Amino acid sequence: MRQIKEHIALIFFSLTILLNSCNDKPGLDKNKVEYIEIRKQGDTISLRLTNAQIDDLIDNINKSRLKGLTKYLPEYTLTVHLKNDSVISYGTSKNLIKQSDDKTYVIEKAEFFRALWLKQAGLSDNWFEYFPIIMGDNGLTEKKGTVDRELIENVKKVLTHYNHNWTDIRGQLLYEGPIDKELLWNYTTKANDSGWISDHK
Repeated sequence: MRQIKEHIALIFFSLTILLNSCNDKPGLDKNKVEYIEIRKQGDTISLRLTNAQIDDLIDNINKSRLKGLTKYLPEYTLTVHLKNDSVISYGTSKNLIKQSDDKTYVIEKAEFFRALWLKQAGLSDNWFEYFPIIMGDNGLTEKKGTVDRELIENVKKVLTHYNHNWTDIRGQLLYEGPIDKELLWNYTTKANDSGWISDHK
């Protein structure tokens, strides 16, 4: 009986250690950080955060809660440069953040990383990246990934025709919005219509 109790106690102790390791925070010590950069997926330039943004980011990361192991294509990469010359990289999407082990944490603020990048790019959070809208089995959906350069140029013409503000940041088209999905589908259709483009030069 004593052996069974000891065995149960050992299992409980092991599970406690495992649980604690799974729930640990991806904590960052502000005093050890030299600087932090953010880079948008597909962009070639990393933007350095201000000290105030670094403080806010670290506070949000340290308050994050564990979501579990997840797979997602990062929208932004955060690179934390430490004073000891080492580097920590995080992949982020919406309000999710993880390192290469796929252990994912949730930031309380929705679209936190998008707003951070937009501000460093000199834009308000009322700007959105253009992706083609296609009609699929489940209705209208965004076609994520690399967008054809000719289509981008044609979409610019469509947006200009309908008096929408847009900007091109190193090949990535952003528009001031929001613009609803049906209207973006209409714009995508026009951009793919060589006749419409020819008539609206």
